[in-house]
Amino acid sequence: MLNIQRKVVTIDTHKIGAVFLKQVIRRNWRTVLIVIAFTTDIVVVMLSGILAYIVRGFIPHLSPFPSSIFLQFVGTFGFALIILAMIIGVYRATSHSNMVRQYFLASRIYLYAILCLFSFLYVFQNDAIPRRFIFLFIFILPFIFVLGRKFLNVFIHFMQKRGYGIHNVLLAGYDNGGLAIIHRFKNFPELGYNIKGIITNQKNKILTPIEIHGTPVPRYSISKLKHVVSEYHIDRVFVPSQETITNGYSEIFNLCREHRIKLKVLSEDSDSLLRLSRVYDIAGITIYAPQRKRIDRVKRLLKRAFDIVAAILALVAISPVFVITSLAIYIESGMPILFRQRRAAVRGGRTFYFYKYRSMVKNADAMKESLFEMNESEGALFKIKNDPRITKVGKIIRKFSIDELPQFINVLKGEMSIVGPRPLPVEDLEKVEETKEFWKSIKDREKVKPGITGLWQISGRSKVGFRDMIWLDLYYVENQSLLFDLEIIFATIPVVLFGKGAY
Repeated sequence: MLNIQRKVVTIDTHKIGAVFLKQVIRRNWRTVLIVIAFTTDIVVVMLSGILAYIVRGFIPHLSPFPSSIFLQFVGTFGFALIILAMIIGVYRATSHSNMVRQYFLASRIYLYAILCLFSFLYVFQNDAIPRRFIFLFIFILPFIFVLGRKFLNVFIHFMQKRGYGIHNVLLAGYDNGGLAIIHRFKNFPELGYNIKGIITNQKNKILTPIEIHGTPVPRYSISKLKHVVSEYHIDRVFVPSQETITNGYSEIFNLCREHRIKLKVLSEDSDSLLRLSRVYDIAGITIYAPQRKRIDRVKRLLKRAFDIVAAILALVAISPVFVITSLAIYIESGMPILFRQRRAAVRGGRTFYFYKYRSMVKNADAMKESLFEMNESEGALFKIKNDPRITKVGKIIRKFSIDELPQFINVLKGEMSIVGPRPLPVEDLEKVEETKEFWKSIKDREKVKPGITGLWQISGRSKVGFRDMIWLDLYYVENQSLLFDLEIIFATIPVVLFGKGAY
């Protein structure tokens, strides 16, 4: 008889659970970091309030004030600070900006909050909260905030040493300079970019490393790309421009899709464009990002809920504007009041009927062909500063974006979002002559629904060209979140009120 020995395999569920948790945290490090920063700021506000309360207690001849009022003040002021931080972008900056930039944003919020606080106290003549406590609180708060951010920074470096928030990256197409990017990443360690090498299309058999201020950076032929990606577990590839992909590096795009690697552009052009948008991100603009189905599904659900609530509130709040605008259009040029047009995010993508208030004469589309020589924009954008088709009412409603208000109907129908890439006329998209690689890269615009507002609208609108608009949209797609949406909505308000860049 055969003796069959059975091996008992024990499964350590605790160990498996710990490994799984580490993987989840690594993959969602940016979100985890935002939550930690958010929690840190709550502690900072409460601790500042407690210290101010204690210090005031040491001042002689001052009667204590009720603890309930103390809690109400600290809670309300802290809530206002955190909402402002979300709107201005402090928490998003935690994951992609240096400490100087974070302190600058925080100082803006601090000044806004103090201004609002003293305005509130002056208007309502509120004497329930002792003035000495308020002054102590606002004096102590910035010191505790800096201390909190120092601890947060130490924590980030501690976690990076253990592999959290670290990305192995390759540079491709930097043969002819632009290698200051290496120093850039080293000067901003909070980004967590670990450069593993430079990919070149040079045919030399022996490629010596590039020595930059004592830092040797290995070079690899593009034929070794698959091997390098596999060996070093690359998850980011940086190129100096989108055209790089068509100039001897065409394999990169397909390889990034195959291995689910983010392909990013980091150049002076993208930097100046992001500064124009008041978005400060030295990590570049993503032209390809692999989808994460579960995360994307949660984002879509949250975004849809936000859109429905925001659209309903907006329609109720601006209903008088709807009535006045409709009457003005009807009196000047009769029916129809609304203009309907087929639009899409990309060529060959999903189409829908896009609603606007009619700001042009009734036969505007028929006149368009004869006006193409006057077009002042490029690509799929058709813009004429003094368009002869625009009516008198149209000039007003276009300047202040009132013509865009019917798009809240598109939002409720689920065709659009409050924030997202700008949908373009289908017929204009068909006329754009671009490379095959260009259409591949901008396909990612369709990952999110088109929006009423977006980075294009807050960056100059009609002054921003077609390709620049695409760059901004791709940046938004990669970084889309409710926090980013709030930041863009907040930045849209002064643009609309002052009619910046619209015609």
